[in-house]
Amino acid sequence: MKSARSEDFFKKEHREKAHANLLAQTIDALIIIGGNGSITGGKVFSEEFGFPVIGIPASIDNDIYGTDNSIGFDTALNTVVESIDKIRDTSRSHNRLFFIEVMGRDCGNLALHAGIASGACLTIIPERKFELTDLIKKTGRGF
Repeated sequence: MKSARSEDFFKKEHREKAHANLLAQTIDALIIIGGNGSITGGKVFSEEFGFPVIGIPASIDNDIYGTDNSIGFDTALNTVVESIDKIRDTSRSHNRLFFIEVMGRDCGNLALHAGIASGACLTIIPERKFELTDLIKKTGRGF
């Protein structure tokens, strides 16, 4: 089964129901392993109900404040770099330019680190303004 963000937990009545369910099951604390949204949701839940919550950062975005490297980031980075190394062989043998997109939503940490580790000629991240003409200028290729 896939996982997805639950829109329900943006509404207080759903958080109240979750809190009641935890108490009914005599659960006295939560350990949340997740990304920025999960950790933020846990913080809100803890503040609203005084319920103990421990957040363990696990996000390939690596965008959780106060965390150098979250669980999953290193594995994702190594997977990307390994894939780029394989694509580079094809790129060189055919004298081609390849564009590689990685996950990261609004955070360019994975792209930036992968670009550095793989020796990319250009890395585009969402935190920096970018125009297609910049890509053409930087790569020296016209279309």
